[in-house]
Amino acid sequence: MTQYVYYSLIMIKQIINWTNENSGFLALTLFVLSIVYGWLSGLFKSLIRKPKLKVRFIDKMTFYSFFYTGEKWYNEEINEEFELHNTGFVVYFSIANVGSKPTSIDKIWLGYKRNTTGRQLFKKNIQWIPLLHPGENFKIEYTNDMIVIISNIVTRSSEYDYNYQRDLGIGSSVVGTAYFEQGSSWGNFNPKQGYGGIIDAIIKINDIYGKVYKFKTKLKQLPIEKARKYNQHFGKMSQLRQC
Repeated sequence: MTQYVYYSLIMIKQIINWTNENSGFLALTLFVLSIVYGWLSGLFKSLIRKPKLKVRFIDKMTFYSFFYTGEKWYNEEINEEFELHNTGFVVYFSIANVGSKPTSIDKIWLGYKRNTTGRQLFKKNIQWIPLLHPGENFKIEYTNDMIVIISNIVTRSSEYDYNYQRDLGIGSSVVGTAYFEQGSSWGNFNPKQGYGGIIDAIIKINDIYGKVYKFKTKLKQLPIEKARKYNQHFGKMSQLRQC
């Protein structure tokens, strides 16, 4: 036991002498390690800080309308005439940033399954339509004296429209409508309907960092006359843009 204590004291003394002789080296080593640790911890924190979008759809004004335009198009190759049709879509929803980094909305698309009967093994057959300016804000008319105006979620209707917003801080959200329009088409460039005219749709959002978010929803069908009670330009914007 005495021999063990003796060797222990010798070892402690050697350690003390070594640290005294190399105090400058130890200080430099600790300094470098502290810098590396600070850099790595800061890098790690920056990597884990990222935005995350969450979407809530509001059924009151989330629908589509398929209608024939009254125009016809003649295909010379197959010697057949087709009736032209158009489809408009509106989605009323909120977009919240539940992540740990601010972001902004850059682009929004709506995707739907085309009205095809055949199966495609290697292609999902999704038709993507970019966000389109609806001409004016959508509105919900309850009575003649009570009309609720719904702002567009990322497009400004006029210079007096201050409710639209693209920026999403941490824990913040925006609420509004997004409008999409297929434009004059023929053949199967219309949504594939399910029971009761319901269609499956995908909302795809790009933020300013290039991150893509996809959210699935369902859209009910409305006749074009009812759709235009919410916005008189519904289904007309693709034609107005060409004028």
